[in-house]
Amino acid sequence: MYKYKHPKPIVIKLTDELGFRLRQKAAEYITANQNRTGAERGSSEEQGFGALAEMVIRNKLGMPEINPEDHPLGYDLLLPSGIKVDVKCRGGALPFKEEYESSDGIAREAKHNFFARQMHDERLDADIYVMTHLETPSKRELPGTTRQRKWILYICGWVSKERISNEGVYLPRGSLTEQGRTWFTYRGQEIEYYNRNLNGLETVEDLLSIDESDVERDRNHKGDLNLTSVDAIRIAYDLIGRGVLSEKHLAFVQKETGINKIVKPVLHSNQYFHLLYWLKEKGVLTDGEIEKARKILQEEPYSGI
Repeated sequence: MYKYKHPKPIVIKLTDELGFRLRQKAAEYITANQNRTGAERGSSEEQGFGALAEMVIRNKLGMPEINPEDHPLGYDLLLPSGIKVDVKCRGGALPFKEEYESSDGIAREAKHNFFARQMHDERLDADIYVMTHLETPSKRELPGTTRQRKWILYICGWVSKERISNEGVYLPRGSLTEQGRTWFTYRGQEIEYYNRNLNGLETVEDLLSIDESDVERDRNHKGDLNLTSVDAIRIAYDLIGRGVLSEKHLAFVQKETGINKIVKPVLHSNQYFHLLYWLKEKGVLTDGEIEKARKILQEEPYSGI
């Protein structure tokens, strides 16, 4: 039986002889087996990262590093308890962090992403997902070289498929998301799920302790917000302005999230001041009200390249 642990990532460096061998094996496997079905399954590069993560976990569990050809497509590995596991992996140049710093001094919590289409494909019948992140060098084509130091796998934790379906936040193509100091839009149909809501692992071998009762318990568990704390505050601000929420709701969100600082807006503060100056020119805003805005927002003049 699994015993809950805080989801702190297990860090596995793939720069030794074994790591390079697994990187080579993943590259060879994807070259021979790349998925080209048209479903949202990631690029060949992303599929390679997923294959590598799966091989690392299989190696740690004493399983064959590659599934036999007749293995079902609906999941990646089968635990001794009969639990079906799908290993999820996304790669990037940055290490995985539980929180990412932003320019306003308020950390943004880490999240994981799922392709929504996969979640609703009945043929993909995994019971749980194991979430991983692969830190890669800037030239991140597998297998890389023996000299590259930035091939590092972070194994973050696990969660049942039902929890993702019930609690994850679906975001259609073009939706805006934030990671630390960076904004970007999604090219695919994504489901966001936050790292703090995962079930943690002390060792990869802890996966072997998961049985059906653990999965059933997780299916019925209710996690915390699948938003950054900052976005929860932003949404409360917006809904107060739209007459849906009141100041008491904002105070509750601030208390629950522990945020008592000013949250920076999505749009740049210069755009806010542009509107304020326009309102003043129209005679409906005073200098005093603009000064009030300056206590929470700061204009940013051009300072050169």
